[in-house]
Amino acid sequence: MHYFKILGIVFGLAAMLKPFYMHLIPWDENKYIAKAYTKKRPKWVIPVSIVGLILVAITWYKELTTNIPYSLIITIIFSLTAIKAIFFIFDYEKFQQWVAGMLAKEDGKKIVLVDILAGVFGLIVFVTSIIIF
Repeated sequence: MHYFKILGIVFGLAAMLKPFYMHLIPWDENKYIAKAYTKKRPKWVIPVSIVGLILVAITWYKELTTNIPYSLIITIIFSLTAIKAIFFIFDYEKFQQWVAGMLAKEDGKKIVLVDILAGVFGLIVFVTSIIIF
């Protein structure tokens, strides 16, 4: 049970605070995002993606081998991160074009919207983790 609570709290906090550390702290977040997701896939992308997929696999293993009520909720929500990891590994170019397109339009306002939605999603995961575990 502690695994799912910790996972939900850490994952939820990271997502919930994203709008704050990306847009409210005075720095050029669009420049940082453009530098992080360059046209050529950065070296950090594959190892981070693999670690993320391993963590998703461990989460499913814990889900299938334990009998913890409501752990399936956190497992499914956390498994959504595998989508980004799979794009990073198999189709990074398409992901990079999507990010570059959002940065180019309306001075990156779509990035802000995506981060606000991530923050709301993180809040839901955080609160759910506190309440059900």
